Amino acid sequence: MRFLAALGMTAVFGLVVALTSCSKRDLLGIFATFDESPNERFAQSMTYNNQHGYDVITGMPNTYLVYAMSDVHVDGSTHNLDKYVADYLADTTAAPFTLCLGDLINGKNGFGKFCEHVKPVTDTGRKIYYTVGNHDLYFGQWDEFYTRFGASTYWFEVQTVGGFKDLFIALESGSGTLGVDQRDWLENLLESKHNQGYRNIIVFTHTHFFRTNNVNGTTSSFSMEETYDLADLFDRYNVKVVLQGHSHHKDCRIFKDVGYLRLGALKDSALDAYYTILNVGNYINYEFVKVN
Repeated sequence: MRFLAALGMTAVFGLVVALTSCSKRDLLGIFATFDESPNERFAQSMTYNNQHGYDVITGMPNTYLVYAMSDVHVDGSTHNLDKYVADYLADTTAAPFTLCLGDLINGKNGFGKFCEHVKPVTDTGRKIYYTVGNHDLYFGQWDEFYTRFGASTYWFEVQTVGGFKDLFIALESGSGTLGVDQRDWLENLLESKHNQGYRNIIVFTHTHFFRTNNVNGTTSSFSMEETYDLADLFDRYNVKVVLQGHSHHKDCRIFKDVGYLRLGALKDSALDAYYTILNVGNYINYEFVKVN
């Protein structure tokens, strides 16, 4: 019996090793983080921010459009990503920045291909604001993400010609949690910005806060306790909208007067692939744009 049990454990271990050696699925990474912790990644983001500062975008119209994408999962083809880039660049009313909510790639060594296909955006002088997704962390890829894109926790400000100010906050939730240090930073930031006259506060992150089924039921999903804590924080400091991805299913709901907008997936293999356009003004409206 002991021999059979040992044989069974060996077989299971062999299966895990075989699966994790695949470039498509980091099986161990799905259930636990074996590389940098959320606190360690947050510390690196703060180092980057201290060196590079925080962006302030001036001269924007009082109402402007923000393009946002999530869960691109670049692997073989890039049809949907190319469509997104083309649509964004063709829209003369779009803001000079766009948001990417993580899961840029699907497996190993995909960042180079992703960057190649969004290069037309940066070539025009526009900026893509990123935050990391769980797939971007698999196979120990955080270091490459950080080298290519910089911080995954930061804020930037938009100032309009009419004197309005909007605050955008990127949060890193690739491991399904903010971690203690990032959570404290968020509360301190919201408190420090609370009386500075912001028209809108918009948070964007990868992992969604409200699960309606058992999809993504691993360590890359927020615990119920952390969801309640952050929802209370967002309500207390008048966050207007929280943008999320991760589940590949678009959704919109209101909780404690805060709008939670979940973007659809842009990946080519999605049956219904979408990107999102926000119309940011005194009110925030949105549109899901189908690309296939």
